[in-house]
Amino acid sequence: MRNEELGPVYQFILEELKIPLDSEIEREYSIRIGERELHIDLVIKSKNTLTLIEIASRINEDIIYRIYALSHLINKKMAGGKTLQLVCAGKSMKYSTNELADRLGVTMILIPPKLYNYLSPTVAITEENSRLKRLTGTQSRITSEKAWRVICSLMSDKSPSILAISKKTGVSYGWVNTIIHELKNSGIITTDYILRIKDLDKLLNVVSWERALDGLLVETINTNFHTGTQCVTEVAMNLNRLGIDYAFTAHSSAISYGSSIMREDTVYIYLPNPSDRAFIRTYSEKEAGGCRLKVYVPDRNVMKSSKVFNSIRVVDICQNILDLTGLGMDGRIAAKDLVGNIGK
Repeated sequence: MRNEELGPVYQFILEELKIPLDSEIEREYSIRIGERELHIDLVIKSKNTLTLIEIASRINEDIIYRIYALSHLINKKMAGGKTLQLVCAGKSMKYSTNELADRLGVTMILIPPKLYNYLSPTVAITEENSRLKRLTGTQSRITSEKAWRVICSLMSDKSPSILAISKKTGVSYGWVNTIIHELKNSGIITTDYILRIKDLDKLLNVVSWERALDGLLVETINTNFHTGTQCVTEVAMNLNRLGIDYAFTAHSSAISYGSSIMREDTVYIYLPNPSDRAFIRTYSEKEAGGCRLKVYVPDRNVMKSSKVFNSIRVVDICQNILDLTGLGMDGRIAAKDLVGNIGK
């Protein structure tokens, strides 16, 4: 595609990046992961650089994590030995994204108001609808309940067979076989001699894109608790007394499984019953400067496999890894900690 064939927004981005005139430009660039395709808005191939560009109405952490994760799914053959350049473009950017973008090596470009009318309607999609679209999946997603049980079994058992995984997880042999082949074709596992995960980073990148935990977030409450530990202890005590179903997750439960990381400024909790949020709101203080309490609605039965440690109910370790990964880079280190502890 020639530069002059692109719309005004794309032309502006190319000028900002000082893209050479002889560059190869491709819109809606596809990356195949097993049977699925992930798309990048714009890819530019110049002599020594492969530039990946995502365009959004507002640049936030999710957009930056997405382009960063997608860059890790491009293998050396696809990159052709070129240096990767990551770019996010949008009408505005969230204040807190500057440091994150610098840390991950992502360039941010603001599109001027005079070009807003040229933006595709898909760029203006609301953040909420975008999350719902991303989380509405089929059984082929590796973060689906059955597929994740299979992956968790691979993490805990170093020499499983498909039959053994089927018996352990309760997932049919045929479906386990399908999942295993998809993971193998994606380069995530190897079936040489034994079934094992060979590229954990690629697995976590796909998981963080397929199932961002913020897509399940229904409420954030500012509290007066000075630390996350205080918040978890008191909230759990009261929920237990009231007989309310709950399960702490992410950083708030990872410490129960041996993680060395505990977020004291934020607490993460699942509340399956929407009416129970009324109790949680009793901790709300608009002017409070304490830790935040993030309330999530589960997309699967997290209560069935939950565990209790010191009278505090938490999600099981496999769910914990899934949720931590859904936090993006913020939960990646803790997720890897738990992968090393699973099955112990």
